[in-house]
Amino acid sequence: MTTERTIRGGPASARGYRSLRHGPGEEVVVRTDLGPAGDVLGTPLITIAHLSDLHVCDAQSPARAEFLDRWADPDSPVRDDLDEVGCYRAQELLTAQVAEAMVSAVNEAAVGPVTRFPIDLAIVTGDNTDNAQANELAWYVALLEGGDVCPDSGDRARWEGVGGLSPDERFWHPETAGLDLPQLRYGFPAVPGLSDAARAPFRAAGLDMPWLAVHGNHDRLVQGTIPGAGGLDAVAVGAVKAIAVPDHWTNDVIIHVAVGLERCDPTALATLMREVRTQPVTADPGRRLISRQEFVDAHFGAASRPAGHGFTSSNRANGTTYYRHDHGRVTMLVVDTVNEHGGWQGSLDTDQLAWLDSELRAADADRRYAVLASHHPLHTLVNDATGPASAPRVLADQLDQVIAGHASVVLWLNGHTHHTAVRPHRTWWEVTAPSLIDWPQQGRLVELLHGPDGLTVATTMLDHAGPAPWDGSIDSPHALAGLSRELSANHWQERDHSLEQHPRSGTAADRNVLLRLPNPWAAPPQ
Repeated sequence: MTTERTIRGGPASARGYRSLRHGPGEEVVVRTDLGPAGDVLGTPLITIAHLSDLHVCDAQSPARAEFLDRWADPDSPVRDDLDEVGCYRAQELLTAQVAEAMVSAVNEAAVGPVTRFPIDLAIVTGDNTDNAQANELAWYVALLEGGDVCPDSGDRARWEGVGGLSPDERFWHPETAGLDLPQLRYGFPAVPGLSDAARAPFRAAGLDMPWLAVHGNHDRLVQGTIPGAGGLDAVAVGAVKAIAVPDHWTNDVIIHVAVGLERCDPTALATLMREVRTQPVTADPGRRLISRQEFVDAHFGAASRPAGHGFTSSNRANGTTYYRHDHGRVTMLVVDTVNEHGGWQGSLDTDQLAWLDSELRAADADRRYAVLASHHPLHTLVNDATGPASAPRVLADQLDQVIAGHASVVLWLNGHTHHTAVRPHRTWWEVTAPSLIDWPQQGRLVELLHGPDGLTVATTMLDHAGPAPWDGSIDSPHALAGLSRELSANHWQERDHSLEQHPRSGTAADRNVLLRLPNPWAAPPQ
């Protein structure tokens, strides 16, 4: 638990690469933005393990575009013209092992650290998969439910991802010393045998408690941005992988394509698919792109607890991915903020807004405590892309106005940004979890407490079970998770600050906190 022990950066090598070490526990910050501090925290209404952005990744998939990520490298001439690209990370071949290590940490924690009451349920707030592929979906469900996981695709006898397939110096080649810029410029290690170890099958433990699922943009859209149409499904299951853009592309062309892809401009996608350089790989039908319906259906296995992991028979019948889940006096309302028309930021459809307003009216009438959950935070609901005959999308201001009309809302859990954050909103708190693919690779334990002085949301950051420092071993999922955390701490695009001040980690006021707020109901729950 991070209140007892933290993971921090160790001494840097000559090239700036840092191993990790343990440090003292973090302070607990009491935030009184919305309500006064109280002497008695009270008892839990619900205790939640909050995970987000697992990005369980088929790192060998032809439908990925790792070569685009170099445009955000420190020496890129167009870096300042682009938002974060996020198409390649050295640690992306180890996402299944990180998820396994986080499941182990949640199971070991077992109780909320503030009240010592058992964790009631876990929730995974979207981007559970990385590229909306069927094999990634199966791996993620098996990792959380428990079962056999084999994070491999294509040729089962060799690695066909960019770190082995392409001699490109921008990609980390762990099997060979001194071949690439990550090693020569940034001090990354050589790790012989890593590509085989990353693809090795293992038996996932599964969460010991029920868990709920949330739909994220990477669970629906290719690279979290582009609808799976226009031949992209054929690319995903095919035998050709894009590895580079043409040498003759100018900076203007690069910016046009990068910005166009973010905006789902079909001309940018067509330019990329027409001119990109490729290499052959082994085709795999398991990489097919999934629909929203398939995402829902995958959660109704024999081992699901609760049945459907929150999704209902109505969701299966009408293809929606929003639902209500009750626990005691708490109503959890899970919202789907993915815009199926494309784009990595979020929004809602009008039917869903009407459903949410109705559910909140019911929660108000029954004097319940409403906890919202979605993939996108409120401020990222800016994606107004629509189809030819579709209604306008519901954006942040409109949704905020609806929430403001309901006293029952006390908390909103989300992810998406890969940053740890806590934001106050009038009478409720918004708590954003970091990702499991980028530093700090943490989850949260969230306790909603009812006391004589009002409500408290207690959040405590949780490290996964991978070792720190990484000991050089690659013989188990936990060992590989420890390596992944170290690689994420050394990402060359994010070295402008000390690890202790990393922007993805948030400040002390975003991490281990006691968030005070008034009780919307005069009488205590019965």
